[in-house]
Amino acid sequence: MFVMGCLCCGGATEVGSLCRTCAQEVAACEGLIPDHIRSNVEATDADAWVVDGFGVAHAIAPKTGIGRNHEGELVVLAASVSREHAEIRKTETGWNIRDLGSRNGTFVDGARVQGRVVLPPRGVIKIGDVALWFLAEVIHEPVAPLSMQTGSIAGGLVRFLTRYEALELCIVGSSDPVTGGSLLSRSTGSDAWAERGLPPLEFQLLRALCARAQEEADSPSAVRGCVATKQLARDLPFQSKYANEENVRQVVRRLRKELSELGVEALLAVAPGRGYYLAGPVTIAGSDRR
Repeated sequence: MFVMGCLCCGGATEVGSLCRTCAQEVAACEGLIPDHIRSNVEATDADAWVVDGFGVAHAIAPKTGIGRNHEGELVVLAASVSREHAEIRKTETGWNIRDLGSRNGTFVDGARVQGRVVLPPRGVIKIGDVALWFLAEVIHEPVAPLSMQTGSIAGGLVRFLTRYEALELCIVGSSDPVTGGSLLSRSTGSDAWAERGLPPLEFQLLRALCARAQEEADSPSAVRGCVATKQLARDLPFQSKYANEENVRQVVRRLRKELSELGVEALLAVAPGRGYYLAGPVTIAGSDRR
């Protein structure tokens, strides 16, 4: 069977569509999860691509605004990113990028952007703390994320897969990080998935733990993927900006109740004094890395 290689270098893929080395060059910053980055440009209209630290490729149009603005072409939902942060343009002579007066700056291969700067055909851009590969051309066309047909989410993006004891779980959701999603479950060896909806806080807690577990999959520690309670209080989409550790514990209790109804309450574990983690292995959909 033909296996497509890393979009950057053609090597063996280990993190989504990237090899381990290329993925490390754009490793996700603290608190970032896959759905914090999305493109509003259709893949069929792509003139270039950026690839994030999760190995997900995002289409770039000839004029692409980057920032936290949900209406922009490339949406990056991170605290270090301004609403209107930077702009990429294609010209007759190639690609360039300019900073739009952001508070934390834009960088190309480590150099801060002043004015309009030429983009190399293959280079690392950094938007605030979020690093991305910019690829004017790719080794092969990026593969669309896997999708599943379920009763209420048709074609939802499958981001994470995990398993615990005799149960397989898929975490499925929309591209909006402040909305809820679905938790799919099936017994090992079964083809039939059962679906239950999760509210935004429980859903984003589960996704944040999955993201950290996948990032630290190769760690020798017995407790991999632990996320501090204080960080979760900052990063989860609480309505109050003064959310605290008790608010996080309430979300944890509600998520554990959902998991207990599936018989896998122990999947969501706690490391006293450190935070929460998932006790099962986690894989990004479309990747062989576990």
